[in-house]
Amino acid sequence: MTKHPLVPLLKKNVVSSIKKEEKEKPTYFSYLESDQENLTDIYNMLNINKNLSSKPHREIVKYRKKTQSYREDKLRIKSASGEIIPEILPFIDSLFKALEKAGAKIVSKFDETQVLYKKYTILLNFKIPCKKIMFSPDDKEYSTYNTFKYETTGKIIVEVGYKLYWRNWSKNEKLMKQTKTMTAEDLLRKVFLNIFSLPSIIDEEEKSYIIAEKKRLKEEQERELLRKRREKDYKRTQDLLNNSMNYFNSNLIKEYISAELDKTTDEYEWAMNKANWIQDSNKYQDDLLREEDKKVLLNIKTTI
Repeated sequence: MTKHPLVPLLKKNVVSSIKKEEKEKPTYFSYLESDQENLTDIYNMLNINKNLSSKPHREIVKYRKKTQSYREDKLRIKSASGEIIPEILPFIDSLFKALEKAGAKIVSKFDETQVLYKKYTILLNFKIPCKKIMFSPDDKEYSTYNTFKYETTGKIIVEVGYKLYWRNWSKNEKLMKQTKTMTAEDLLRKVFLNIFSLPSIIDEEEKSYIIAEKKRLKEEQERELLRKRREKDYKRTQDLLNNSMNYFNSNLIKEYISAELDKTTDEYEWAMNKANWIQDSNKYQDDLLREEDKKVLLNIKTTI
């Protein structure tokens, strides 16, 4: 039986198509090699219940019991209207549980939620976008002190950032908004992916910081060495200048003494002693005058 000439070609095209699909299939979490399989499994199973589960995450439980005390570190959901949409709690519940399955720890602070994963600190903030509605004088709610109100739009915004250990206030925030065509589950997947893409970014920033810090320290050390060298050289030059001026003045005085004073007198001996003291006061000590007196006498201004 003769094979149809198109059969090998069809097989080749099928194999090529499969390989192309495998190649184009996105691979997530590749940077986190040891956790990649677990993270991929969690990502593929991400979903949000329509209603909050009977056993919500502990931070949701604390949020629902939240008091007005600003000192309590509890989950915060920002909303200009003061109201939250029903979808937000199941969304946060699903996200927190997925993050903990991935090995992260959730810590709610007053101004942010921290996701502690390995050595990384990732920050989350939850917001309900609102639109401002202005009242007209005909509206029942209108008054001199009440001219507008905020209404929730029914969507969710998640602010994702991270902390760098060398910058206390560095958050590097990214707003992830739920669009009109995006479901809450789409946003959940997007946020989950973004959170676990941050370790590679943080590590790159750390590498850059370490390189820059080493360069800064090296330049600082070089500047300090140069400062000490300049200081030492300045002192040596200052001493050279002072010594040469002392030598010059001493010899000038000796020439005067030899020309004008009688060698047999006490005046001559006293003057020669002063000339020697002017040349080197350390070697030739004076009973009455000091180094400071010599500087004043010779009008030499020095800086120590």
